[in-house]
Amino acid sequence: MDGSFEPIERAPAYMKVFRAIEEKISSGALKDGAHLPTEADLCAQFGVTRSTVREGLRLLEQAGLIVRGPAKKFFIKRPAASDIAAAASKSFALGGVTFSEVWDALATMYPEAARLAAMRLSKARIGELEKSGDALKAARDDDHEATVEGAVAFFQLIAKGLDNRVMLAMLQSLNLMIGESLRHVIARAPKAKDRILDAQRKLVEAFKARDGDVAADWMTKHIADLKRGYEVAKVDMDAAIL
Repeated sequence: MDGSFEPIERAPAYMKVFRAIEEKISSGALKDGAHLPTEADLCAQFGVTRSTVREGLRLLEQAGLIVRGPAKKFFIKRPAASDIAAAASKSFALGGVTFSEVWDALATMYPEAARLAAMRLSKARIGELEKSGDALKAARDDDHEATVEGAVAFFQLIAKGLDNRVMLAMLQSLNLMIGESLRHVIARAPKAKDRILDAQRKLVEAFKARDGDVAADWMTKHIADLKRGYEVAKVDMDAAIL
């Protein structure tokens, strides 16, 4: 057995600046909205050159952890759930996530999300779900993009109503892929809009009744209907969705 080790690569100074500030943000020592010291102050505190500080700040800005404000000041911006979701969705797209993978995730996560929603959705959020359904119902049957948007909006409202930032980020990234998935299906699936509206109506009824079992059951049926849509549209389940 070879007991030797490879030399440890030394991190560049700008990466150390990035990690030091990132750690302060992650730990909460630097609060959302707080401004960073000036470049000159950071140079003095870290004992590095201005170009090193600027490169570290550039990486933090790219990571969405800071934003440039007036007078060239940088402010802390902790990522929102929507930012995390968008980044995750982009990563999935670059990774070539497939229809099969998206459907598996939907079938696993959303029935339990619906069960939880039946317990947690406020009356106001349920009202928003009803309005979303009304808007979809009013859309033209041949307006397939409106059907996609209506279906995704319904899922988004459920995710937002769970009052859980981790689940919100996870479900929102999945919702972005639901939209792309449906665009391949809606135009070729018969009465897709009517079936979506029927499932949404049943889910809203379950949410109003605070019946988690019925909500989970109807969400399972709703997701299964998407799978049938894939089959009708002759979608290759192993193909990349985005």
